Amino acid sequence: MRRLTGYLRTLRDERRALGWRGLFRTRGWKLVAVVVAYYLVRDVLLYLVIPLGVAAGFTR
Repeated sequence: MRRLTGYLRTLRDERRALGWRGLFRTRGWKLVAVVVAYYLVRDVLLYLVIPLGVAAGFTR
């Protein structure tokens, strides 16, 4: 967890120094992939796993 917060701080500092365009130029598509993966996992949990778990609880 400490590595993640350190990485996020580094990204924040780079964005402050270079702006959004500079951050995208230095980090490139890896940054886009991380954002897409985050939202994919979040949406799968919200729209698939939780409703299926609730539905399974009601059928018992």
